[in-house]
Amino acid sequence: MNKHLIFTNGRSGSNYLVTLLNSHPQITNYGEVLGDWTLPHKVNQNFFGGLLFRDRADYLDYLYRSQLFFYASQLYSVYARLKQRRSTNFKFRNRLKSIGIKDFAIHFQRQKLTNYLQDRSDLRIIHLYRHNSLKRLISLQAMESTGVVKSVGDRKSAKPKLYLAPENIMQQLATFEREKQEQFEIVEAIPSSRVMNIAYEDYFGDRNRQQQINRQILDFLQVDQIELQGKHQKILDSSLPNTIENYDEIKELLEGTKYAQYLVE
Repeated sequence: MNKHLIFTNGRSGSNYLVTLLNSHPQITNYGEVLGDWTLPHKVNQNFFGGLLFRDRADYLDYLYRSQLFFYASQLYSVYARLKQRRSTNFKFRNRLKSIGIKDFAIHFQRQKLTNYLQDRSDLRIIHLYRHNSLKRLISLQAMESTGVVKSVGDRKSAKPKLYLAPENIMQQLATFEREKQEQFEIVEAIPSSRVMNIAYEDYFGDRNRQQQINRQILDFLQVDQIELQGKHQKILDSSLPNTIENYDEIKELLEGTKYAQYLVE
């Protein structure tokens, strides 16, 4: 069985990709694991009394190798889904071909785990990034204002418009640009043979292109080719003038700066 990691930053489509990969019978991805709000942390607390996982690198290694943790997570997931009256998706570890996690570059930096990606030569990295920092910022603010992290299925309600505070936007964009640069610097230190780069704009731009990339991902993970089915509905309108309430003000502010490129549709 091989190991994989979806390496990303927030509002870059990783929740959707995790859900899609977990629909494959030979893949399990635990999702985020480095925060205390995550499923592995809850399993640790509920099943093991919080006694495991002291060193963070050892913690990640444990998640990848442990059958006990795998089945505890499966049971926890079944329990949570039954409570929500959702269909279960129990898997057996001996039928898997790839097991993984997904987490944010900023978490690896803050927890001093960047060397982990370089040192684990058997770890395959799906590097998912979002080029347009302005749209990433808008997506984050939409999540904070609506509480919607992701949207699946049909959403017929009108998409919201957001007001962007002009006094904050330059600093916010600079933060996102720095995060993106640091994310790429970490990936560049990993042998390219272990990395698959996926741009959000490429992956979500066209349904046919997404299916093509899905096939490439399955090849990269060395699992059987099946058509991955997933419903992804964007919360926001793709048109910036239809998304930003004070678009003209923001456009005037960004024109002539390096961020003007993100205004192009």
